[in-house]
Amino acid sequence: MHRLRSIHNSARNPFSNKLRKQQTRRSKLNPERSCFPISTMEGLARDDSIIDIAAVENGLRSSMRNGDTAALPVESSKESSMDNVDVAAVETDLRFCMDNIESGNSLLSTKCCIFVTPKLLFRNNEKAFLPTAFSFGPLHHGKPDLADTQKIKLKYARDLISRVSSWNDTILNDLVKEVASLEEEVRQSYSVPVKFSKDEFVKVLLVDGCFIIELFRKSGADIPILQDDPIHGRACMLEVVGCDIFLLENQIPWVVLDRLFSKTTLPNGKQSLIELALSSFEFLGIGALEMETSLIPTTLAQSKHILELLRNLLVGSTMPEGGELDATSWELIPSASSLIEAGVKFKKGNPSNGILDIKFSDGVLEIPTLVIHEATEALFRNLISFEQCYHWCDSRITSYAMLLDILINTPKDMDILCKNGIIQNWLNPEEATEIFNNLYNNTNVDTFYYLELCQEVNKYCRRRWPRWRATYVRNHFSSPWAIASQAFAAVIFVLALLQTVFGIKK
Repeated sequence: MHRLRSIHNSARNPFSNKLRKQQTRRSKLNPERSCFPISTMEGLARDDSIIDIAAVENGLRSSMRNGDTAALPVESSKESSMDNVDVAAVETDLRFCMDNIESGNSLLSTKCCIFVTPKLLFRNNEKAFLPTAFSFGPLHHGKPDLADTQKIKLKYARDLISRVSSWNDTILNDLVKEVASLEEEVRQSYSVPVKFSKDEFVKVLLVDGCFIIELFRKSGADIPILQDDPIHGRACMLEVVGCDIFLLENQIPWVVLDRLFSKTTLPNGKQSLIELALSSFEFLGIGALEMETSLIPTTLAQSKHILELLRNLLVGSTMPEGGELDATSWELIPSASSLIEAGVKFKKGNPSNGILDIKFSDGVLEIPTLVIHEATEALFRNLISFEQCYHWCDSRITSYAMLLDILINTPKDMDILCKNGIIQNWLNPEEATEIFNNLYNNTNVDTFYYLELCQEVNKYCRRRWPRWRATYVRNHFSSPWAIASQAFAAVIFVLALLQTVFGIKK
């Protein structure tokens, strides 16, 4: 099985030049991000910085000048080198390391579902993965630039608990016990060791979890919003929290939210946590994405956190079976403008099955509407990062990003999709085009879920009649004057034909 990266680098794939240009624009690496092992070349670069190059050079110059061969390294025999190595100690140490490899390393566990963004993806756009104002969970808790919103989270948690305490005066104690019972399990959900003690970790999960539940209740119209509300009373705060709550590094395991919700649900409560979350998404700026809500409560109940809940909604149940990418099956379809020239028509797809439900039939490519705004890039980057990190996760969102990148190469392609109602662009065409041209850089995809669709499109484009018809329509019916001239020519042709027929009869 060939990887997509190897296909891109092959001479047959026209993507190779594009990827090389994109890779030259990468930003500097962030040395603090250590989700995955650092590459060998980076390691060599750091080793070189440790060596005192000047001292080594001076020593060699002195040795060569004085003819001191004793100062130069001499290759030792195999037996003498083994005498200096404690083989038994090395073997014992390696056995201990391999026997305890899973100790303290959540990344090796299948329970791990919240990841520090890999460097390869993080350096494409660092701001897309870091919270702006709100930290949720332990990975960004305590950072000075996020401290101001801690009081807002405490206020929301207090409002939630005080409302429940009217009929349960031990609610806070019950919540602490509930979260404490999950502490060890939740700690394994993060790809890096949690730096907080058990008590501090429980406090972080409880405050952040209660804040999210109260946010869902207010956004979902489950409880009234007061005039002094610090989030719903300010439009900018809604936008900020709507971005931060969907970051991969800013997630809390769904089991924590579910337990807190069940303990704080009022006796007359009717909506489930998932239903509240779905009704809140539109309030938080996610309603512009078409999602399949008929999956409740089967697939959605298995979501590990809020970001995966959103992904499951977007993926739905109508995605086609993917095809494995290799050098023979991969076919690069033309851009939107080239498809128009080949006679392909674009049509706004049915939004009921989500934005990923793309179809091609009889020369018509149906694509559901996608709204592009300031937060679109960050949202898709975090969804793609989750797919790249999570255990055996299908690359469905990544495949969608790949297809859009293929279709959108220039602002002209963006304009075509906008005119056909497929994209609602709140940015300028150049910015929106740049988003999709860099969206899935440095990803690794084995299965492309639009492979069969691309093959059907290419098969249609190879037919001559659709291309000729599209060329004729574009050249002769592109303006009212061109249409009038064609109609006039047709009338003249019919009159001349009638005159010839009557002349033959006479």
